[in-house]
Amino acid sequence: LFMLDTAFKEQLRQIFAGLEADYVFDIAVHPQHESRNELIELLEDTASCSDKISCTVRESEGLEFRILRNGEELRIYFQAVPNGHEFSSLLLAVLNADGKGKNLPDDATRRRIECLQGNATVTTYMSLSCTNCPDVVQAINVMTLLNPRLSHRIVDGALHENEVQQLKIQAVPSVWLNGESIHVGRSNLGELLDKLESKMGTDSSSQPTTEERHFDVLVAGGGPA
Repeated sequence: LFMLDTAFKEQLRQIFAGLEADYVFDIAVHPQHESRNELIELLEDTASCSDKISCTVRESEGLEFRILRNGEELRIYFQAVPNGHEFSSLLLAVLNADGKGKNLPDDATRRRIECLQGNATVTTYMSLSCTNCPDVVQAINVMTLLNPRLSHRIVDGALHENEVQQLKIQAVPSVWLNGESIHVGRSNLGELLDKLESKMGTDSSSQPTTEERHFDVLVAGGGPA
């Protein structure tokens, strides 16, 4: 069980101190779901670290929560309890939505994301013990925040075993686009964006022009350097 102790909550208060918008963790969970209390406790503890974040809870058939910014949903749906390695994905989803975070892409990459065509649902199957999963989850979250035609489901395979077995998923992270598998394993935003562009297409008229730049590079040290 991932617990937020006093020291960690103080860190979260500092992290959230600069939030400008208001955020809601909108929780939809079955009253008898085995992870109900864990999810609500985690999100309420997190929300308690900022007066810009609050929680709502309503009944549902399964377990899911979405994030609202100033009353508008961000199209990011956690079908998971984002503890362990995925807690950072929850924090960055809020920070990125507020225009903050060192993982935000440069202007050229941002324009490529905005040029993706068509509406698409990306689903990432992950495991809370997977060290490679957060990089994939966070990269797709960033693209979802920058392109209103994307939505992202983040699914914990342990809580959705039937779905995982039906799709014959053998490894995580496993990324699916509109029901089609497009990636398995470690990745980054650039590689995932390439795959989305090849599947979704892109508005070439709005594509950024390439610009050649020259840099001086100094490598100091021995061995791996």
